[in-house]
Amino acid sequence: MGYNISETTGATGSGTSGVDTWTFDVGLTGADVTTVSGDFNEVPIGSGWSEASRGYEFHVTSGSEFGDLEYNPWTGEFEFHVDRDAMLASGSDQTIVISVSGRDSSGTDTDSIVINVTICVARGTLIDTETGPVPVEDLQIGDSVRTLDGPARPVRWIGCRHVSPRELSADPSLRPIRIAADTFGPGQPARDLTVSPQHRILVDDWRAELFFGARQVLVPAKGLLNDLTIRTAPAPDGVDYFHVLFDRHEIMLTEGLPTESFHPGDYALRELGDETRAELFKLFPELVDGIGAPETARMVLRPWESALLQDSVPARKVPS
Repeated sequence: MGYNISETTGATGSGTSGVDTWTFDVGLTGADVTTVSGDFNEVPIGSGWSEASRGYEFHVTSGSEFGDLEYNPWTGEFEFHVDRDAMLASGSDQTIVISVSGRDSSGTDTDSIVINVTICVARGTLIDTETGPVPVEDLQIGDSVRTLDGPARPVRWIGCRHVSPRELSADPSLRPIRIAADTFGPGQPARDLTVSPQHRILVDDWRAELFFGARQVLVPAKGLLNDLTIRTAPAPDGVDYFHVLFDRHEIMLTEGLPTESFHPGDYALRELGDETRAELFKLFPELVDGIGAPETARMVLRPWESALLQDSVPARKVPS
């Protein structure tokens, strides 16, 4: 008799049979989010549930550097312990893939476990639009925002997430980063600019072309920290991070500095609440399966790669 194995704890199943890829979403929004767990049972074709009589095998096939796997070979229970330091050091969304095989006398069935582990601009930031600078919190759906790669683009969606003082205290990796006025040249930015640590800044420098084959690259703000012009900012009342989404990934002007629009990759989507994700999926149904995210507007560097571009950021002293 044939059978499938099924995950019993509520993961979302997809794939060619509808039940062969099991997806878990986790966002690193608090210090206590470290473990993803589940339980597999054998489901004989016809009816009934049971454990695979010859047990289960689990193997991490991608992303093993981002955590440790534990499992029970007889019950199908597993836990993946996320290495938060490794995740945050990577500077980007990550996906861990685990294969799970159940065996009985009739054969073996193998499924995949996909763990999507998420990380924008802050309130008051001025966004360049066709009608002039507008605070990000006042932008409306349909407003035309100036972009670096062509005509102004209409805003398709705006999201906001408040990070409380308690969350910032528990997880310093969420603390905002402040870029001093004129850090990248006159008017770039025109005023001090506050962004999330993962928000990517466009850097244009010959070193990028030398090391990465692209003159312009996108670098997470945390990869540009220099304790002078780009520093972690205090936020005693918490911080509101805004997400501005277009039909494609764009470079927009925030306080005159070219930075990225929201990129709805798997990792970023996990940072959103259920209602917000549902709203976004209604507008962009192609994102539901995690395969419809647009290409990034420029090559994206990881934080450690940005060390090669440190001379691109003038390290001048700024007032505290």
